[in-house]
Amino acid sequence: MLPFLRLLRKDLESIRWPLGIISGLSAGLIVFLRFKLAGGWHEDLVGILMAAPLMFLPFWLFWQSFQSLRTEWREDTVYTLLCLPVPGWQLTLSKLCTIAAEYTVYLGVVAAANALFNPFAGEILASFPASWLLRNGFLFYLIGLSQVVSSVIFIQLAFVVSKMVGRLQGLVSLWTFFLAFWVTGRMGGLLEPLFRWIPAVPLHRLFRLDLIGRPIVSYWDAAPKISQGLIIFGFFWLTGYCLENYVEVNG
Repeated sequence: MLPFLRLLRKDLESIRWPLGIISGLSAGLIVFLRFKLAGGWHEDLVGILMAAPLMFLPFWLFWQSFQSLRTEWREDTVYTLLCLPVPGWQLTLSKLCTIAAEYTVYLGVVAAANALFNPFAGEILASFPASWLLRNGFLFYLIGLSQVVSSVIFIQLAFVVSKMVGRLQGLVSLWTFFLAFWVTGRMGGLLEPLFRWIPAVPLHRLFRLDLIGRPIVSYWDAAPKISQGLIIFGFFWLTGYCLENYVEVNG
């Protein structure tokens, strides 16, 4: 456990500056737009631009997921990583936790900046109970985090497979990435009958839609997501195994 924690600490320290800069710029943009709105900018334009930090987040995390592994090869630190007394899955888990931390911090900064300076967010805060907003905000955060984790696992698998091949790495990486998505959907569908005994989740109760006076009834079938989650976990294990046993560090 101690080697893994040291590895995680190294990865977390490596994102301090880029995360601080991008978070600061995003928060600064929201503050800037708030003053521009007061100065006469059109509300529709300001509203679109204030959504830009959240629209940028997926691209930022995608890039960071790729760079977190690529940097180890570029700086020749992969030699040291593969010599550490930790299994391959802990190496990829450390990168995964780091991306999750970036997602959490960046989202928290943007949410706080919007709550303080976005006038449109102020209207929402005044229209709904604070406890309801916090509850549903946390649920949406968890949903987003699950999507981030899945995407990072696909990216890690694609990168490691490309390093195993050695040639046409960019093409192989893209092919592996999309193939992993396809396999997850197909295999998840085959495993879905095994989990049909799990009851559907009542979303209207989970999100407490009754508190906002809207008679909406909606259910979420968990069986497909559970089966796909198992496939994604298999890809996570496969990535760590390949990284530990088959990757050529000079590839």
